[in-house]
Amino acid sequence: MLEVNNIPFYKDTNLLFKRIPHTDKLHILDPTVIEKVKKSGFILETDISQDNQSIDALALRQTMGSPNNDITSTPIKIETRLIPLKDRQIPIRIFKPNTPTSHMIIFIHGGGYIGGSSCVSTNPCKYLCECAQAMVVSIDYRLAPEAPFPAAYNDCKEVTQWLLGHLELWQIDSKHVAICGESAGGALALAISATELGKSIALTIPIYAALDVNNNKQLNYWSYDHYPVIETQKDYMKTRLNRFILLNDLMVHLYAYHVHDYCDERLSPLYTKHLQNISHVLLIEAEYDYYRLSNDQFAKRLIDHHIPCTLVRYQGMDHGFFDRIGTCVQTKDCIETIALYFQQLL
Repeated sequence: MLEVNNIPFYKDTNLLFKRIPHTDKLHILDPTVIEKVKKSGFILETDISQDNQSIDALALRQTMGSPNNDITSTPIKIETRLIPLKDRQIPIRIFKPNTPTSHMIIFIHGGGYIGGSSCVSTNPCKYLCECAQAMVVSIDYRLAPEAPFPAAYNDCKEVTQWLLGHLELWQIDSKHVAICGESAGGALALAISATELGKSIALTIPIYAALDVNNNKQLNYWSYDHYPVIETQKDYMKTRLNRFILLNDLMVHLYAYHVHDYCDERLSPLYTKHLQNISHVLLIEAEYDYYRLSNDQFAKRLIDHHIPCTLVRYQGMDHGFFDRIGTCVQTKDCIETIALYFQQLL
């Protein structure tokens, strides 16, 4: 696993700082992030006029996700199932390890509420299943703009409720259930854990979660100054942050265009008033992720409320690295870290 430094974070709590391999330097971007910017181009300003009405959501979905590989070494059985809800059916994809297990991890994919799927996250879910020796259930919730807010939230919450009510189908121990999600999926996972369902979830694992969808100019905690980087890499850093400032606004337009209060805890769980329902949190960040500052704010809230929280930050990384399994060492380490923490906690 990657080298780890314990760094003071807040009050008496440290964060686990996962280092870029083969370097002792600080305030630098991982080489893969720099390469990504070189391929996609620089975005140095966010005051860009976007014609959101002409966005081709289907084409945008095709651009989401990164190339990845299957790195499992044991057979993983994959099944699909339709979960019957009151007025609809929601597909899930089930990953089972090669040995019997009583543990389950519910996984919610990212994609800004407008993209992503269980297909895109198959290889990360397979490796998570193998490492954690747990059944992993990936939810294919409805996407925007066809299904706007709160469709994704309702789908994931109701499917989670159904799964928790049918654990006997897979001989899952009710004390051994976790929920995990990346990006928008991480926000959904935390929003669900903040409901009464959270009392039946042993561990919540948000990965660079989109915890606050308010425009960055309206946030008193957000600033480029909180992302220190060496001078020669400032434009690369700013580009990665700006890309997600623009994508955040697009996501809000397509998913929550009719919402008047973006602090609604189903949309921005940073503002939840129900922290008491959350048991344990393993909060995973990327150092140069636009949403990192909202994750830091949430971690501080958990600490203030004496809710167990482990904060892991990947040095030099950007938003979206979780689906780069097989091509990014940090993705492999992230999944192994989740599995280790899950097994130790339970």
